[in-house]
Amino acid sequence: MEQIKRLPLKALKFFFFTAKHGSLTAAAEALHVTHGAVSKQLKLLEAHLGTALWLKEGRRLRLSPAGRQLQAACGEAFAGLDEVLGRLQGGKSRDLVVSCEPTLAMKWLIPRITAFPQDAGFNVVILAAGGAVDFGRQSVDVAIRRNDFAWPAGIAAERLGDEKMGAVQIPALAHFRRLHSHSRPEAWNAWLQHGGAGAEMAEDMYFEHFYLSIQAAVAGLGVAMASQWMVVDEIENGVLAAPEGFKPDGSAYYLLSAEPFEADERKQRFLAWIQAQMGG
Repeated sequence: MEQIKRLPLKALKFFFFTAKHGSLTAAAEALHVTHGAVSKQLKLLEAHLGTALWLKEGRRLRLSPAGRQLQAACGEAFAGLDEVLGRLQGGKSRDLVVSCEPTLAMKWLIPRITAFPQDAGFNVVILAAGGAVDFGRQSVDVAIRRNDFAWPAGIAAERLGDEKMGAVQIPALAHFRRLHSHSRPEAWNAWLQHGGAGAEMAEDMYFEHFYLSIQAAVAGLGVAMASQWMVVDEIENGVLAAPEGFKPDGSAYYLLSAEPFEADERKQRFLAWIQAQMGG
């Protein structure tokens, strides 16, 4: 009788982490093993399947068509196993951990998360963080990010809404100075280049974070360059005004996931909800 080949579960796990993190080094760090151990398992898996899973581009690795198929299958399989294990350990779905840029989380997402369906069967946990996200190391399920940086190949990304910027101030402003943020150092220059007002202001004040410059505007210290998403409540309540409105800056917010959204019902539900909130 022909011997049945054993399913290489360890190699599949190492492959999945490598595809998710985009490199052998990052996968090795996430798995707490050596670079050589990951490389060995990937070679064993390719030998087992009899096909190449990776294409080399200089020092970088890119998934082959077969590799992309296997990555999608692993994402679905591991998500299914995770769900079953969660039920066996207590019958409750895991929390959905959402990483969100700090000011967006503070000024927009947190005030609205109470509108998320209570019968979803899971809780949404919000972590404030920006920039590149390491899903494995940071124990994050999905991340809300603006596309002002390149995320690794293989990351699932769904568009949420355009970024629009505008000059905001209290209605009766006395101090006409520009309020800058090191988080978006180019914001004022971009606004002025597109014909926005503010060139006549001679005085500038600088803040470390976006949130602080917005709060400075609320305090009447000057005119801040702000995202519409981060001041929508202040505009609606009349605390701040945007005399020239908000203009698209060419970027947009996305919901990111290491695995396909279709592989996790929680991610699908959150994606549909937040797209409705942001207008898609």
